[in-house]
Amino acid sequence: MTAASWYGSRITPFTVDRKLSATREDIELGAKVIQAIHVPGHSPGSVVYLTESEGFAILFGQDVHGPLDPSLLSDRADYQRSLNLLLSLEADILCEGHYGIYKGKREVKDFIQSFLA
Repeated sequence: MTAASWYGSRITPFTVDRKLSATREDIELGAKVIQAIHVPGHSPGSVVYLTESEGFAILFGQDVHGPLDPSLLSDRADYQRSLNLLLSLEADILCEGHYGIYKGKREVKDFIQSFLA
């Protein structure tokens, strides 16, 4: 699923070299471990990445804000469950793909909660 056409763009299909098969899966990158976490809702295959750096839990979440749209096969119930999962991670920093970087557990929590309805 892609929304590239919404922006007048096109993504050329490519071969996936590693398919994530678990709900949570560790990816080793040098000495770092990055946890890939399946968070369906925005789209069926939405994923966020969680890692630790200098004692901070850092969450990379491209589409925490949604949007939900039939063309993306969005599912509101899955999205709500995924937002609650993200809250349970208690990240110190959220790097959200469209809305920027949120620092501090309270700020991260407030941003995620703003999409729970």
